[in-house]
Amino acid sequence: MDWKDLAKTVGASAPMLGTLLGGPVGAGVGAIIASVLGVGSTPDDVSQALTVNPDAAVKLKQIEKDRQVELQTLIVQSEGNRLAAETSALQAVNSTMQAEAAAEHWPTYSWRPFCGFVFGSMFLGVYFVLPLMKLPVPIVPFEAWAAMGAVLGVASWYRGRMQADPAIPTINRG
Repeated sequence: MDWKDLAKTVGASAPMLGTLLGGPVGAGVGAIIASVLGVGSTPDDVSQALTVNPDAAVKLKQIEKDRQVELQTLIVQSEGNRLAAETSALQAVNSTMQAEAAAEHWPTYSWRPFCGFVFGSMFLGVYFVLPLMKLPVPIVPFEAWAAMGAVLGVASWYRGRMQADPAIPTINRG
């Protein structure tokens, strides 16, 4: 058992504590709860205390009342950390795409258009040419179409944005 498993149970009595238990600061909040309940600082000890001790729900509400500002600060910091990590990941993807677009070597900036041509050729070949030639049509797994569609969707979206907004640099050769 871990702290996330207790988040719903604790959240029924103390919503802020439940939210924090389910997040990255769960172990710290769990230690506070364990201390107030007078049990060991493991999720199993706290879970047992919550089921055995009839005053546990009252104590959880008291923790939330006494430490409301501190808990709200933790929630805000936790969300800020999550957003910072997400922003960092998006910036890394953006930097990679910009580096590919500015590259001097044709394979680096032309792989997305190449994928588009391969996808279109494959689609026409499998679903139109083979049936016209009365040849058996192979079963193409959904995952293959989904992967190609994802690559083409991202590339088309970016290219469309670039064409619609003159402020976006047009160094993209693809």
